[in-house]
Amino acid sequence: MADKEKSRKANKSTPDSVEIPASNISVYEALYRRRMAWRFKDTPVDRETINRILDTAVWAPNHRLTEPWRFFALEKDTEARKQAAEAAYEYSLEGGNRGRAEAARQKVLEPPVLIVVYSKPGDNEGVTRENYASVCCAIQNMSLAAVAEGLTVTWETGRITRSPQLRKILGAKKKWQMVGALSVGVPDEELNPPRTPAAHFTTWL
Repeated sequence: MADKEKSRKANKSTPDSVEIPASNISVYEALYRRRMAWRFKDTPVDRETINRILDTAVWAPNHRLTEPWRFFALEKDTEARKQAAEAAYEYSLEGGNRGRAEAARQKVLEPPVLIVVYSKPGDNEGVTRENYASVCCAIQNMSLAAVAEGLTVTWETGRITRSPQLRKILGAKKKWQMVGALSVGVPDEELNPPRTPAAHFTTWL
């Protein structure tokens, strides 16, 4: 039992043990620059960069340290990506709109990298809800890290995530909860939508 616990701890990292990538982007700058894009440049994103982004995800707030996140990274033009695109097309075609179905397929095919994210459920409803919230925070971490890498992350929960075939293609367990599909790449459009200041939604007591 002691050896098992020692092995488990050996696979963990700490803030002092991780290698923090150099960046001229401050936390505040990343927060304000983070935006989603719907068009991406045809610029490859290498695995090393994606791994740096993913490494930030697991430092999200996580009550009970359940580590509920599960990631599937699909590079461009792989067989898994093509199958996922066809699954999105077939699911969307059920409504009879071929244009919409083709748009769903292209959303899967076009981004340089697509990351599908699931949340592992807990032993009860409360923990399951906490786990889902933690995975959402993990995606925000990834989105901010992407800004530091000169990239953007677009978080989708639409038709491309709803095909029942997607789990089988990826090897995701049936009980896992879908959180979203993340398109990652260099944006090919202006990203500057306005926001209402927090003061409009804040009550000081």
